[in-house]
Amino acid sequence: MSPPAAVRPRVVLLEPMYHPAGMDALRGPCELVVLEHPVDPATLEAALAGAHALAPRYPHRVDDALLARAPKLVVVACSGRGTDAVDLEAATRRGVAVVNNPGFGRRPVSETAIALMLALAKRIVPSDRFMREGVGWRHRTDYERFVDLDGRTLGVVGMGEIGTETARKAIAAFSMRVLAYDPHVPRERIEAVGAHPVGHLDELLRAADVVSLHPELNEETRGMIGDRELGLMKPTAFLVNTSRGKVVRQDALARALREGRIAGAALDVYEDEPVGADSPLIGLDGIVLTPHVAGLSADAVRGMSLSTARQVLQALSGRRPDHLLDPRAWDAAAGRAAGLGFRYEGEWP
Repeated sequence: MSPPAAVRPRVVLLEPMYHPAGMDALRGPCELVVLEHPVDPATLEAALAGAHALAPRYPHRVDDALLARAPKLVVVACSGRGTDAVDLEAATRRGVAVVNNPGFGRRPVSETAIALMLALAKRIVPSDRFMREGVGWRHRTDYERFVDLDGRTLGVVGMGEIGTETARKAIAAFSMRVLAYDPHVPRERIEAVGAHPVGHLDELLRAADVVSLHPELNEETRGMIGDRELGLMKPTAFLVNTSRGKVVRQDALARALREGRIAGAALDVYEDEPVGADSPLIGLDGIVLTPHVAGLSADAVRGMSLSTARQVLQALSGRRPDHLLDPRAWDAAAGRAAGLGFRYEGEWP
């Protein structure tokens, strides 16, 4: 049963959700406003002035200036697990709850990490290009540049859900020896998946044939892979990043690839997004590039959209959302929600 029209809160989407299921769940109980890039400034201003919930999607950012234009805001709902696009401190200071959607990337991102390792080791991208150019058979004897993953050493940086699942898949599928670096995860949890914990990142970088990055982005990990770290890797090693672009200093990576200090790299995420055709990365040999799609399987995006809708409805109803990022914001946000008089009485998405 939908609430009376008089108390229908306004939910503003900056870009449609990745999957329509979440939007369908919000349309009945809420007034849904969907704005697509590029957004006319006057239209955005009017939408924000009456917004009670805001769900931004890339390339939109929610900073203090934007929050100031939305005085009725109760909740900002990130489209996925990542929170890079939202100024969390500014939201908390203004009493706006911020939520995200963890758990949906474990399967698709770990599968993509493995796929990128295989693409590098088996030279899938250049082989495809040679075939399309009609010269594929000339390169069949380039076998010294093809690598078997089976039995090699994988270094996993960050043993959260995705890093752990990547390690498990690498062990199960390729009998890889997995070294894991994560100072925030107990040794026993790392060993439980069959990986070997190391106490320092340098140890992992020196030993790994493939380094797969899965850390959170924070002050500790921002720029953690630069010239020095790449210089520790084997010249035959590959680097794979499906975590956050700013974990890797891209200028350092470009130098390492141009100078042959590592054998190759695969990136799904970048320091600055979106990446255009003018990016220096485009012209590099030994690199595989995908457009930040590692977590976007059909199942995952449906789950994330429904999680977003559920948490928006929870917050607007004065119920603490499932994945509230900063509890300090909740009292003020809940007070603002109480003023709406909104109660969601339908089935939760």
